[in-house]
Amino acid sequence: MSNLTRHESRQAAFQVLFALEKDPKSNNIDKLYDIVLEGKDYDDYLPRLVNGVLGTKAELDEQISAHLANGWAINRINKADLIILRLAIYELLNNLVPYKVAIDEALILTKTFSDEESRKFVNGLLKNFTPAVAPKVE
Repeated sequence: MSNLTRHESRQAAFQVLFALEKDPKSNNIDKLYDIVLEGKDYDDYLPRLVNGVLGTKAELDEQISAHLANGWAINRINKADLIILRLAIYELLNNLVPYKVAIDEALILTKTFSDEESRKFVNGLLKNFTPAVAPKVE
């Protein structure tokens, strides 16, 4: 039984992915889970997010690049925002959550791990992205 909510799983996934981005040679994901979660139990959603993003990073980055404004390159996006976008788009492309949930959760992560300008950027990119993959639900 998991002690983590889906939101907490996303937060932990962000932290694990950020650590791996900073140190790509770190290959002990289980140790990162232990560090990030401080021994809390988790279900399969956390590794599904982490492994899913890692396994489809190139495809996710292509999707992000396709939705950037003219003149913007993916390497201009700060690492925290890029990881948040990858997580949200992974969840959307794999129909893990409704589009509104993906956007809301991404904005909460941005508020926690980034700043207001980044929140606006993430919101704008995801709002442009989501109609292409999911109908809007009012």
